[in-house]
Amino acid sequence: MSYQQLLARQALEGEPVRRFMKSDPVTVSPATSLAQLVDDYVYRHQYKMFPVVQNGALVGCIDLDQVKEIPRNEWAYRTVGEVAKTCAVENTISPDADAVKALSKMSRMGRSRLLVVEDGRLAGILSLKDLLHFLSLKIELENGEQPGRRPEIPEKEQERRKAA
Repeated sequence: MSYQQLLARQALEGEPVRRFMKSDPVTVSPATSLAQLVDDYVYRHQYKMFPVVQNGALVGCIDLDQVKEIPRNEWAYRTVGEVAKTCAVENTISPDADAVKALSKMSRMGRSRLLVVEDGRLAGILSLKDLLHFLSLKIELENGEQPGRRPEIPEKEQERRKAA
């Protein structure tokens, strides 16, 4: 484990996902056409995946790969509900899960966002960007750093790096 990984683990360990998630995520209705999804959601918000929500319940997920499978000339009359798939376990996490677990899941699955799901309802979205921003602030404050400066590396870590 690298020094940076150790710092991240220490900063996030024991912290619930709920603390870092955005509780008002951008969602899409199953009735939305694929053309509207692309124009009003993908291009506007610049996300590759959107939760599909109906009456407050998470009913699926739609991503760019699913949209690309449909010929462009059909986008105007095909709906998100027809194309969306059930959200995979790899895309979801509980709001009470440890933030270290979420970071590990993102890393393992190659995801930058996880849907936070509680009792079948979308509670929010956790992004890698939000976790990294928190880590940056915490390191800066706890190390008394000036913005833009790198934290000092402890002497033992410097010795280990020289020996490697």
